[in-house]
Amino acid sequence: MINKKLISLTFLTLILTIGLVFSGTFVAFGQEKVTFVTSFGGEELEVFKSLMNQFTEDTGIEVEIQPVSRNMKTALGSRVEGGNPPDMANVPNPGLMNNFARRGQLASLDWFKDTELADKMAGGFIGSGSYKGTLYGVVPAASVKSLVWYNKKVFEEKGYEVPETIGELLQLQNKMVGDGYAPWAFGLESGAATGWPGTDWLEDIMLRSAGPEVYDQWVNHDIPWTDPRVAEAFRIFDLFINDDMVMGGRKAASTINFGDAAQYILPTQGREEPRALMHRQATFIQDFIEDAHPDAKVGEDYDTFIFPSFGKESPPILFAGDLFIAFKDKPEVRELIKYFASADIQQTWVEENPGRLAVNVDVPLSAYPNDTLRNAAQALKEAETARFDGSDSMTSAIGSGSFWSGVVNYVQGEKSLSDILETIESDADNAYESGEATD
Repeated sequence: MINKKLISLTFLTLILTIGLVFSGTFVAFGQEKVTFVTSFGGEELEVFKSLMNQFTEDTGIEVEIQPVSRNMKTALGSRVEGGNPPDMANVPNPGLMNNFARRGQLASLDWFKDTELADKMAGGFIGSGSYKGTLYGVVPAASVKSLVWYNKKVFEEKGYEVPETIGELLQLQNKMVGDGYAPWAFGLESGAATGWPGTDWLEDIMLRSAGPEVYDQWVNHDIPWTDPRVAEAFRIFDLFINDDMVMGGRKAASTINFGDAAQYILPTQGREEPRALMHRQATFIQDFIEDAHPDAKVGEDYDTFIFPSFGKESPPILFAGDLFIAFKDKPEVRELIKYFASADIQQTWVEENPGRLAVNVDVPLSAYPNDTLRNAAQALKEAETARFDGSDSMTSAIGSGSFWSGVVNYVQGEKSLSDILETIESDADNAYESGEATD
């Protein structure tokens, strides 16, 4: 008698063997595609699509990319509330990720902590994707925000040394003023987001002056905005943005676009001298400098140093980036997350997206096109303390609301510091008491 069960098993084995031979990759029967909502656009979207295509070739898992042009909070929120969430999405900040996590709408990624890839993530990146101890987001690439861009030729001509402490930086800017220079090019204008460049300054200062534990408490509103340590950070900020230190004076900062400000560290519009010598901004600002000064060379005409700490210790690193989150836990989603956490894929991403930095420490520094980005990547790898952008981590009512406007008011000198901090604190209390912080 013919054993039909044996024939069926033999046939299945044959089919699976053929699949392995011709595809080089085992693809399980019933495998589902992954839907991915993304806010990436332009060249970055094209690079992302290319990497997704490579993922499909390598694994056989299809990815349906669903770009959105509107606000990710609105786009994702409406889908989730409508019962039609995507499998995955990228979100630009932990604050939005936390909103979904609070409501139990995200899949836990704690399984990732048990992989070898988790040990390859630079310090601070597992924590930035966690909410109340559970991992919900993985950052595949980042931007370092703790950078000071400077006119290298003037530094060399005047004998200015790159400062290693905040004290040395303050002394340097005083010397620049004495030599007839404005130390800082500073721009707060960013349309509806005006003020955010100033919040980055305060976050870097807070991380250094109060320390990472207090920084975390501040971001999570575990201490009030009226706390003396928050006020102290604002007062330190004032040392850098008073009228003598800022190009055009502090009131002009609100009218200068953040993307335009960096160009002034190099001579513009026929000027022989730059209008300022330094600009504090993230790695992505190099694109703006290159657009304004296509003939200028990074490393020769201009360069960067890490915004220093108060002492000789290694300075903390403030960073930003997109978090990959999952609304569904299935094998295909796990494979995609591991794929983007791998060194090979992150290397390809940063090579094709100048200004992005890998978070997998195995990505070689040779992947970056110049020493400036290599130094930033090295600082990110070696940082003993690294934290996600604070305003991006706060509830949006504060991080992209009262904090932004409070910084503008402070820079313009329109309100007292106590009034500004009391207003932000009142708004923060209202946001949490009303439940807005969970929206």
